[in-house]
Amino acid sequence: MKNKLGNYLAINMLLAVFFLGGCGGGGKDSPGVSMSATITPTYNGANTFSVDVVQANCTNGTTTLPEYFADHTATATISASLINPNNIIPHLTVYIDSYTIDYSSHADSPGAPAIQSDAREKTISFIVSSSSTTAAATQANVTVSLVDLIRKNQYLSNVGGRLNNYTATYTFQGHSENGEHFTFNAQTDFQMGSFIYCQSGYWPI
Repeated sequence: MKNKLGNYLAINMLLAVFFLGGCGGGGKDSPGVSMSATITPTYNGANTFSVDVVQANCTNGTTTLPEYFADHTATATISASLINPNNIIPHLTVYIDSYTIDYSSHADSPGAPAIQSDAREKTISFIVSSSSTTAAATQANVTVSLVDLIRKNQYLSNVGGRLNNYTATYTFQGHSENGEHFTFNAQTDFQMGSFIYCQSGYWPI
């Protein structure tokens, strides 16, 4: 069931954003910066696109424990690099201030309930350095939300544990140290329904 979406679940959209530093517009003294991200859904320490909305009870034959149940998160791998590495500015710090998540259902899930957009404050900073020959890329993995417990419970109230497929579109917003503002986007697909996340050695009742 977890592999229902197949390989296309792994598709992540990259959309770079460019901005110019300094007050004079473009030129060799104004470092253009490219930023992009990929999103990998994670849950309970593992990569998975399957968002569980039903908390089951699990047993090992003698002991009963509730299934792991929490916000489903994701790893955002964010990259920043100078487009023109030959400018005289040695480095530029950029800051991501917040992000929003918009959800859309797939055509193969016509009865999927709408999921309310999520908005989060998140402070992330990058120092992007110049190089004599090539841009020095800065990359970091950051934990972001995918579907929180509030939205899981809303989904459960609407359609129970029925399986539906969605796309999450992230819009990251931030600014550079010289006051330029920017946005960039990334996407990931995922599925929602009833999935099993019992701890090792346990199975659902």
